[in-house]
Amino acid sequence: VGGETVTAYPFCTMRCTVRRLIVYTVLITLISYTGFRLTQPVSIPISNPAANVGIVRSAGVQAGGETREPRMGASEPKIDVASITPIVPKETRVDDLEEQPTSSPPPPQPAQPRAPPPPPTPLLGAADQVVVKAEGNATVETEVNATRIHVGKPGEYVAPKSKLAEDNQLTAELVGRYAEDNIVMVTWANHHYHDFVRNWVRNVRKCGMRNYMVGAMDNELLEKLIDDEVPTFAMQSGLTTKDFGWGTANFHKMGRKKIELIHLFTEMGFDILVSDVDTVWLRNPLPYMAKYPHADVLTSSDHLANTAEGEGLEDPRRAHSAANIGIMLLRHTAKELAKEWVDVLEKDDKVWDQNVFNDLYRRGGGPSVKDDKNVVTGYDGKLKVGILPVSMFASGHTYFVQRMHEKVGLEPYVVHATFQYSGTEGKRHRMREALLWEDSPEYYDPPGGLLVFTPDVPKELLDNSQSVEGHFDLVNHQILQVRSALQVAQKLGRVLVMPELYCGFDRWWAPHKGTIPGSDTTLPYLCPMDHVFEVETWMREQPIEESGPHIDFREYSFFRNPLVPTNVRDSTVTVSLVDECGREECTQAVGKAAPAGQDTVVAARNFTDVQVQTLLTEYKDVKVLNFTSMVGAFSRFEDPEDAKKFSNRIKKYAAIWCCKHKNPGHIWYDMEFDIVPHVDRHNRKWDGGKNKWELVTGP
Repeated sequence: VGGETVTAYPFCTMRCTVRRLIVYTVLITLISYTGFRLTQPVSIPISNPAANVGIVRSAGVQAGGETREPRMGASEPKIDVASITPIVPKETRVDDLEEQPTSSPPPPQPAQPRAPPPPPTPLLGAADQVVVKAEGNATVETEVNATRIHVGKPGEYVAPKSKLAEDNQLTAELVGRYAEDNIVMVTWANHHYHDFVRNWVRNVRKCGMRNYMVGAMDNELLEKLIDDEVPTFAMQSGLTTKDFGWGTANFHKMGRKKIELIHLFTEMGFDILVSDVDTVWLRNPLPYMAKYPHADVLTSSDHLANTAEGEGLEDPRRAHSAANIGIMLLRHTAKELAKEWVDVLEKDDKVWDQNVFNDLYRRGGGPSVKDDKNVVTGYDGKLKVGILPVSMFASGHTYFVQRMHEKVGLEPYVVHATFQYSGTEGKRHRMREALLWEDSPEYYDPPGGLLVFTPDVPKELLDNSQSVEGHFDLVNHQILQVRSALQVAQKLGRVLVMPELYCGFDRWWAPHKGTIPGSDTTLPYLCPMDHVFEVETWMREQPIEESGPHIDFREYSFFRNPLVPTNVRDSTVTVSLVDECGREECTQAVGKAAPAGQDTVVAARNFTDVQVQTLLTEYKDVKVLNFTSMVGAFSRFEDPEDAKKFSNRIKKYAAIWCCKHKNPGHIWYDMEFDIVPHVDRHNRKWDGGKNKWELVTGP
């Protein structure tokens, strides 16, 4: 100042220090406030597409590690939930294989780049849970801290807080508990299918699999699954707790819940192995599916002929039948398809979910656009799709009718009870016939005992069964034997063990010339019971005063089942039938009781109901009566009223054969076709004259 230099350091230092203190104080205050806000629960309004499903979804979690931030109010802070995504990928994806078209197809659309797999992140602990409530005005409650809670080994059952639906919602944390290599197998059902769920779970566990979950579509099933320690989640579908019924409104609504479920799993970033509950798993399929890591979708098929080489995928150029969505693997990279699948179904409540999938995956692709492993490009060139071999991922036709796995010498992974009749009862009986179903112990040792007989199937009838008329001659010969066995079983109060049935022509829903077009069926064949009889009618209780006592029955393979107790097998008496009793040939006089303690009782055929009851009076406590034949065994009921009741009972036991090239083309089997006169189930009278029973189509 004034030419002199003045040293100002002390004053400057003090002034800077004061400024720094002010700035530091402000910064500390802001940081403290921000930290306080971030550690508090924040209620965030969000639109919830899962609300109508009854399923909880973790907010912001997308496949491939992407995040979607929920909509927030202007005054509410945004929270990045990417850091708490629960996906733990263990599978390395590979690049698409080069297309090798075998002809000159239109140029394939270029495949879209896949989203990269999400970063490996520890499983969520309870404090990290992101929950979207499924009812009312949905909110997201998020708590984030540095604590990671280990929830057990993958697949290890963790009991829920309670049996209430709100404590069993589907979350990414819950799925993460059971997923292995980012894959979880999922089925779903309502209370009506509880026995199917138990059978499904039992067989999945036998395969050594633990990465499975069961969606409970009602609270009754939810509680039972928790009691059985089955990994489950509440779906709260609002649908019937009874049989869905194929093709009904409930059936289609159930299908939509299934697709919404697929969408939610893929959106959360998981690969989902979809399995209808009417399947039986025989081997762990994941090692097989791991052979095709570049496939976004692996689906089963309704194709009825083998086009695969060895254990490879079906050849898409030849396996052109519809994909069956009852068994399929969708990786999280297929989430866009899953989303569009849901959107299409929401716009049209009449369209079938399976048809929609087939339209979507085939769009913009074709069977010629495939690689050397038979994986095709589809869904506008965005996805890779493979068709699982129909011999090993078997339908109800390739397994139960064709027995394709035996022909090609391969062990199936799974059986799906499709291509069958008689509804749910028909499915259950098919599985019992194939020894794929486990019942309670009393099923194998019924009170009153069992009745079994040796069927008569002449070679001549088998050889001449390659026509509609020949087929009916073969089946009608067996129907007469079954009818006699039912009459004896009803009178003795025993459970009938069905015989093997043989058919000359296959059964389908459309006209054919013996086999379903395109199938590999060999004729004649061992046919399931539901090809000839209405199994559900046999199961249905009828008024005793109108139809006489109920007649229970068992599958033809009953005595091949290791679950049948030894004491049942060992308690057997043979009833040998002869045309007439010669000198000392029968063990008793005609109309008399057989003496006790015999291993074999010899009697004349053509007996009445009273005569057979008298004959076997001393054998009521024997577990199994084994008749050597039922051809001409039973003559009549001595009381006409009993005969009328029995006729009422069996009138609707027989099913239809389908179909001839006529309209209508089906022909009804008739349990009393040989009785003159008689009235059939449609009140048509057959009197043996001009109205002699014959093969007629309809009604």
